[in-house]
Amino acid sequence: LENGADDYIAKPFSMREVDLRVRRVLGRYAPIVAAPTATAKPSESERYRIAAGVLDVQRRELKSAGQELVELTEAEFDLLTILVRRPNRILSRDEIVQLLKGQDWSPLDRSLDKHISRLRKKIEPSGETPRLIKSVRLIGYVFTGDVDRA
Repeated sequence: LENGADDYIAKPFSMREVDLRVRRVLGRYAPIVAAPTATAKPSESERYRIAAGVLDVQRRELKSAGQELVELTEAEFDLLTILVRRPNRILSRDEIVQLLKGQDWSPLDRSLDKHISRLRKKIEPSGETPRLIKSVRLIGYVFTGDVDRA
């Protein structure tokens, strides 16, 4: 266990115990099944009011406080939706990529960081340090802005 094993079974053991322990370990590594993903069909009233404006999930648009349409790519929109649906919750890079693409994240893949950077430029006040999407060192990101259902 000190060397990184998840479990240990001492002899003699029963097959029932092996089966239960294997299921328990596999359950810890099951794919993330969370709130509806950004690609799931949203309900008609799924709108969120955030500092950057109003995010309308059904219409797939973000309107600024001045009712101007903020141009977001598909990945940026999905990423913003994932973060806004889970405000003040630290999401690891693994969780975000699993929800965004349905696949595991590779430490060599920097595309998530690029998407976050571009999204920040579009929704954060210019010239300031990020207030809405904050980095959590060595873990991932958190949406720290206020979120209200619109």
